[in-house]
Amino acid sequence: MAEDRNSARRIVAAAVYYGAVISLPPPARHHTILQSMSITMGIDHEQMGEALQGFLTSDGQYVNRVEAFYIAYKAGQLKRNTSGRPELFSEDLWDDEIPGQLK
Repeated sequence: MAEDRNSARRIVAAAVYYGAVISLPPPARHHTILQSMSITMGIDHEQMGEALQGFLTSDGQYVNRVEAFYIAYKAGQLKRNTSGRPELFSEDLWDDEIPGQLK
């Protein structure tokens, strides 16, 4: 049963872990999440070095870039491999930026 659940897992959003998981809907990028944290939560950019960048899965779990790469690969979600390593970047999944998003 667990194997079936894992085979159906997909990457659904970029996410940042900073004491809690923070995400925005796709095609949001990690930099968009970090900028939103700065603006809405008042977190200083120097403190953001402590934030871990990863992804949310379809079953609601936060995973790091390496775990996310293998999940996206298995689910057939990869459009490219930006880093050339088994490490996922949001650009590997989503082409478009959100209209009007912070850059």
